[in-house]
Amino acid sequence: MKTWKKVMAVTMVACTLAFPTFVSADDMMMPKFNYSGVETITKDGNELAPLRQIAESLGFKVTWNDENRSVTLTKPKMIDDISMMDDKKTEDKTMKDKNMDMGTVITILIDSKTIKVGGMEDMLMVAPTIVTDKTYVPKEFVDTYLLKEIKMK
Repeated sequence: MKTWKKVMAVTMVACTLAFPTFVSADDMMMPKFNYSGVETITKDGNELAPLRQIAESLGFKVTWNDENRSVTLTKPKMIDDISMMDDKKTEDKTMKDKNMDMGTVITILIDSKTIKVGGMEDMLMVAPTIVTDKTYVPKEFVDTYLLKEIKMK
């Protein structure tokens, strides 16, 4: 009986040590943004990064709306398969589909933790803020939303 208990104890310890390494392939492949060339700030213990500089470097179009103090980020969808453009009918349909589907749209409100991603609302842990005429967002926003969209393309 002692041997059985030892085997169970060793198995439980091994599983406890091994399970944290069983991360989904998506999580393992999730890139992290290199902040070395970006001037980040710390506010209330949270590290924030300049939104426009990072978003534009990742291919997002950044639009400021002064009326409601919001920033809209758009990332157009790209045509992945060039072979789809072999004939004129396919090309016309592809261009229509491309115009209908704008790709990714993310809207953030300054000083609000609520954001919209593709029309769906989500919450941030820290609200975006403006410091010296620049919008700053938490690094987690960049990793969770902007890099995720890059990876999905």
